Amino acid sequence: MNWLPKTSSANIKQRLRSLNWLEILALVGLGLIIAIVQANLHFPLRLPGWRGLIWLTPLVATRLSTSRFGAASITSLSAAGCSWLIGVRNDPYDWFFYLVVGELLDLAYHQGRRWQKQVWFWAIVAGLIHLIKPLTRMIISAGGVWSYGFLASGYIYPLTTHFIFGAIAGFVGAGLLLWAKRRRSSELTDNES
Repeated sequence: MNWLPKTSSANIKQRLRSLNWLEILALVGLGLIIAIVQANLHFPLRLPGWRGLIWLTPLVATRLSTSRFGAASITSLSAAGCSWLIGVRNDPYDWFFYLVVGELLDLAYHQGRRWQKQVWFWAIVAGLIHLIKPLTRMIISAGGVWSYGFLASGYIYPLTTHFIFGAIAGFVGAGLLLWAKRRRSSELTDNES
């Protein structure tokens, strides 16, 4: 038990008081919106992974919008819970993908401190993270648990399109947010001088 940090009830109360509950509610609300939009969005584009643009872009932007640890995890946990409660339409494992993606974005944010403000970093991270969906689906299909039709055309095409759409989502989410932050800081600098 020596490896556990010492925590008193006063320390826990202090941490709870320091939480920004409005920010947490906004993160939970964004997760609910992502899940509801994903459940009701149906365009027959026949491009595996294109929907990642819709839910991965706001997750990347959310991760970069705050320095709070677990911001993407809170949003993805909310999306996963809502997705699970709404019910399964196309994929019984959608909730799992939301959950894992948020955790991995938070991990990339904290482990990649050197590159946090680089758009190319978030494009690569989001592209790689979006590959989890087709890779997991391949394992599930190979195990005979659930059949996915998009794998009928082979494995290379879905892997490539998932990576490309994930990279675009990371590029757009990080690019817009980092651009807005730079613009705001330059406006503040201009106003001070």
